[in-house]
Amino acid sequence: MSTVLCSDTDWLTSEEAFLIYAPCMYQPTYEDYKALMEKYLSDPSVKIFVCDIDGEKAGILVMKEIEAAEGSETGVEAEILGIAVKKDLRKKGIGKEMIYHVMETEHLKRITSQTDDDAIGFYRKSGFEEERVVIEYPNGSVVRYNCIRRK
Repeated sequence: MSTVLCSDTDWLTSEEAFLIYAPCMYQPTYEDYKALMEKYLSDPSVKIFVCDIDGEKAGILVMKEIEAAEGSETGVEAEILGIAVKKDLRKKGIGKEMIYHVMETEHLKRITSQTDDDAIGFYRKSGFEEERVVIEYPNGSVVRYNCIRRK
């Protein structure tokens, strides 16, 4: 298994990549995915990593480098914008290994993500601390989790 920085625009905007990444999006269409990926590819603070297992693309991790919060330690920090593993390869530690690899190779002292009830278990198993937040909307409230993993 290897996780590498990917700048292959053709693959990242392909149907194959969409099928892997779609679970990160709310009711995605291919067109929505392609527009989002093109936005990510044009942002120099965004890095996209792809996990390869024996020649098969198995996962995608999209992160954005962020400035350290005022008063916090110095060092590089990032936010996970999306992480997904191919459906038939889930629950095998691939997502967790992608996060660990990216933290190591990018020299991140901290990585954050925001998620929901569906994915909080993944972040807990991957060593993240969490803060539960309730976001109020006109039609009701939604529970989200701010997740943090420190090196």
